Amino acid sequence: MSLDLGPKLKSACDDSLHKAKMAWKAGDSEQAAQHFDQASKLMLKFAEYANSRAQEYQRKRKAIEYREFAGRLRELHNEQAAGAKAAKLPAPPSNDEDIDSRQTEQAGNKSELSNAVNSLIHVSPVTWDDIGGLEQTKRDIKYTLGLSLATPPKGVKIATFRNIMFYGPPGTGKTLIAAATSNALKVTSDGQALFFNVKVSGVMSKYFGESSKIISEIYGTARDNSPSVVFLDEFESLTASRGSDEQSGAERRILSTILSELDGLTEKGRTDIFVLTIAATNRPWEIDNAVLSRFEKQILIPLPDPVTREAILKIQTEKKGFVLECELPELVKLTEGYSGREIERLVKQVTSTMISELNADLPDVIDKGLAQAKNYQVKVRPLTLKDFQVAAEGIRPVTSPEEAARYLDWRQDQD
Repeated sequence: MSLDLGPKLKSACDDSLHKAKMAWKAGDSEQAAQHFDQASKLMLKFAEYANSRAQEYQRKRKAIEYREFAGRLRELHNEQAAGAKAAKLPAPPSNDEDIDSRQTEQAGNKSELSNAVNSLIHVSPVTWDDIGGLEQTKRDIKYTLGLSLATPPKGVKIATFRNIMFYGPPGTGKTLIAAATSNALKVTSDGQALFFNVKVSGVMSKYFGESSKIISEIYGTARDNSPSVVFLDEFESLTASRGSDEQSGAERRILSTILSELDGLTEKGRTDIFVLTIAATNRPWEIDNAVLSRFEKQILIPLPDPVTREAILKIQTEKKGFVLECELPELVKLTEGYSGREIERLVKQVTSTMISELNADLPDVIDKGLAQAKNYQVKVRPLTLKDFQVAAEGIRPVTSPEEAARYLDWRQDQD
């Protein structure tokens, strides 16, 4: 039977808050900030002992509030140290001992939150075979999953990775790899792995003012349905300049909520819950180092090399039943600098043009009725190098060689 540390954590949190407010009254902003930081950590831990999702959410909100206030106090301290005119200390956040008083209101919003979260849930059909090349990257991810799910020797605690960041040029397959990861979890475990596909900018715009609640609900649902994968796309939209004037209050709140979830999940250390967070970004150099540090593993998903481009071309042509009347190496050379998404677009343009040319009478068949349309046999022909060359004139690589090199340079700077 596990010991309920909830009351002790609450008492320790109250003690830290008392010390923080005493330091605040004395005008010692730096000392107050340290105690508010400690209160934030204790409140976050206290949230693990919540009796309901609403109670857990409220406690995490208080933890975020204490952390953000500590940050404001440090900014004030730094300004004063730099010789700026002394400013009035801001009012501290309340202790909020009756922390569950808003549960009724929270429960009233439960249905709306759940509907929003459910719209982000997918059971992924994507497998590793759907991803051309990137064999070493796929192997690294499989190893990470295996280590996290495997049973360690008795008495041995093995550090595992539950927060991963994918970075690289647009269209290189970051979403596909994340989806395949969730499918792999479903195969290798007794539970059903859910894939939460969260486009951060979309959540902020669609659920403005409720974004942080949505994130908390996503992670709560992910834990309830463990094993799960939470995929945070366009992650850089939150962190371009953390704490700067460019960042809105909504962005700060959602980022603080995500960081609290990441911290909370890694600190729980529970073996019965597995929630993998994968964040994806096209601009990793814009992300604050304090945020990057939450992701124990950072994986570059680069533009496809010749071997990978050949694998992608095979998936998009031969595996879909199309016959090539040219050599694959010719197409590999033609698509140098293309991302996986751009190769997919190229092949789609080639096949669509070919089918349109051979089936020009299809609109007339529609006029003859449903039965005629169903009996119509679509005509196809082998694809030629010329077909691809013509299509390539209208589909050019978005990422320049200089931009591609920047990802490699950034990775070296992190080592």
